Amino acid sequence: MRKILFTAAVLIFLPHGIFADELTTYTAVTKGSGIKIYDGVVFAATDGGLIVREGNNYTIYDTDDGVFKPDIEEIEKDFRGMLWLGHPDCSVTVYDIERKTPVYLDDISQSGVYMLNAIHSSSEYVYIAASGLLARYRYNYDFKKYEISEINSMTGSVTDVKVAGGAVYITTASGAYFIDENSPNINYLNNWTKISGLDAAGSLNGLAVSGEAVYVLAHTGLFKIDGSGAVKETVFDGVDLKYGYFSGGEFLVTYEQVDAMVVSSVPEDLSSAPQILFGTEDENFGSFCRSGDLIYFTSTGGFSFYSISNDAEYRPEFNVPKRKGIQKAALDESSGRLLYLTNSDFSYMNISDYSFNDSLYSAKATGDGAKNIYVKNGKVYICTWGAGVNIFEFAEPHYSYFSNYTFGSALTSVSYPVHPGITGDSSGNLWITNWGDKSNTDGSTLVRVAPDGTDHSYLTKDYFYGYDVFAHLFEGRTWIWTGSSKQSFGAQDGIGVGVFDGVNLSFKRLLISDGVIDIAADKDNIIWIGTNNGIRYVDLNLSPSEPQSFSLVNINTVQTGPIGNVIYDVEVNSINEKWFATDRGISVLSADGNSWRHYVPMHYSGTVSVPGEINKIKLPDSSINEIYFIEDEGIAVIGSYNGLSFLEYGKVFKTGEVKKDQIQTKPSPFINDGSSVMGFYFPEDGKSYDTGKIFDMKGFLIRGGDGGKEFSINNGWDGRDNKGKLVSTGIYKMIAYNKNDPSQNITGKIAVVRK
Repeated sequence: MRKILFTAAVLIFLPHGIFADELTTYTAVTKGSGIKIYDGVVFAATDGGLIVREGNNYTIYDTDDGVFKPDIEEIEKDFRGMLWLGHPDCSVTVYDIERKTPVYLDDISQSGVYMLNAIHSSSEYVYIAASGLLARYRYNYDFKKYEISEINSMTGSVTDVKVAGGAVYITTASGAYFIDENSPNINYLNNWTKISGLDAAGSLNGLAVSGEAVYVLAHTGLFKIDGSGAVKETVFDGVDLKYGYFSGGEFLVTYEQVDAMVVSSVPEDLSSAPQILFGTEDENFGSFCRSGDLIYFTSTGGFSFYSISNDAEYRPEFNVPKRKGIQKAALDESSGRLLYLTNSDFSYMNISDYSFNDSLYSAKATGDGAKNIYVKNGKVYICTWGAGVNIFEFAEPHYSYFSNYTFGSALTSVSYPVHPGITGDSSGNLWITNWGDKSNTDGSTLVRVAPDGTDHSYLTKDYFYGYDVFAHLFEGRTWIWTGSSKQSFGAQDGIGVGVFDGVNLSFKRLLISDGVIDIAADKDNIIWIGTNNGIRYVDLNLSPSEPQSFSLVNINTVQTGPIGNVIYDVEVNSINEKWFATDRGISVLSADGNSWRHYVPMHYSGTVSVPGEINKIKLPDSSINEIYFIEDEGIAVIGSYNGLSFLEYGKVFKTGEVKKDQIQTKPSPFINDGSSVMGFYFPEDGKSYDTGKIFDMKGFLIRGGDGGKEFSINNGWDGRDNKGKLVSTGIYKMIAYNKNDPSQNITGKIAVVRK
């Protein structure tokens, strides 16, 4: 939840200790849908969460507030006062906004592919109108839960549903129908009464209720339901009415006029000509509601409002990413700017105050856009599919285009070569892939840009489609690894491995049947390869010393482990954990390679068995594109379609601020409340600590030991003893050591406050 105060401008207030919770997410808001006013508070459904305007204060509720999916299309308050936040796939977050507690209903989304059209609550039921059915939920007071009581799939697509005068009304592709709400069987369409008089109405867009009177909004105008028939009103004759409602003695409705969407008003008795209150050319206009002089509406940007008296439109800006579809991220450490890249643009967040810059910078990409981002010496390199490598520099207050690298001949379908892969080596060289260059029949080129700016090309024999590139220093030599794939990550030319001697590059291709997406190396000199079909790896300690001696036998496959099969990113953190961004979440392989843990969204319902613990956290997406570590803070930056998430993973840190032979806790003292996890700061002493034992001041062992009691400190301490009981307030002694070399050890004291 992030609060925003609107005065003459929108000011951003950020909470202290933003990473105190396990996960903080910023979801991009680019489009709005439904909007309602309850008790003077405005609720707007957007593709980045729920925006609430109370007075002049704004709050965004998204996944880290308990909303199970960030994309919300419909809002309704039910008979118990709960907010129903309807997601496009007909799943629902039932949200208690006072307590910030959610209930997730996915009965409909689990039973088939449906699209949400409307939600409506009567005094007893909540109705879901979807693309292929009508469903209604009731609340089981005995078991204190919502459950579906009926589903009618004979209706086909239901565009709207309302309850008035004890009857349920629906509009469908085949007409409008009604039935008594207390009818014993609403599941059979023949039990419903079809409303006559709508043959000339065209498509039926929705319903509006005034007291017990029900109106149909249609392609050709407004129709009032009278018994089992409908009578056309003279007002709005021939107008395609999109959405409308009765309130405050008037009927408010939207329709298109001269390439704009307008909001019009007529008296509740429909006795006079419409008066246009507001018009917008925003093609993403979603819905609206009125409160006095203000028209609130959703559109591009999520939320806006119009003052009738001032004839002025106001659009608040929110502290979120400015575009959907985050592909990659990179940290400019010299400035503290975290850059994020979409398919066509890049922008940044200031890490110092976690504020997003309002400007988007074109990656100058043609074709299918930007693929990679790399920061070196203050320059930003954007690798594109069809426009080479574009270079940007920052000159206060903006980034500006600096120059471009293009190598080799152009692909036949685009204007420039494709350069999707970039990496740096320990000598300051940049290595850039040249995908699909056919200028030389002996192979494509891998380009090295030296520190002095000169470029050098290396033929890669029969290897043409280098997608990713990775440089690794092993036994004093620079090893260059490349992975090949199609743009859609299909198999291409396999894996390339070479050694650069400072002048020349030896190179060998190893053909595998998978598309290679990303490559990384861990601290044990194991090369990890993410593909469209799982994880491959090469142990350099057990492999030939020369690339020409490599064969497929040196490429191993991880048989079980990742939560998803498509591996979009591979990263290794400072404690040698291997992180894999997949199409179903994040999988982490422990430093010793013996255990897995997985991070998935709260709505995850996978049935595939994977080793290790599955942790449901408040991720906005299942498919993860990018992982980037801010090591000093123990933060994993997670990029996905809906935005950026910040996961506090690290619990073991090295810092020069801790004196030799001391241990410091994060935080200090540690507040032991049953849910918090404490981290550890150790001195920069060249030693590695991964295991610990904790004693009370009398010398009794509290946590840790041998065998099953062994205590890995990489994930912190949860304040519990070996029996799982929370420890009391006090000072405790700790010894931390290296599991494989216990002579590497350190002792210290830690303070605990039991809450």
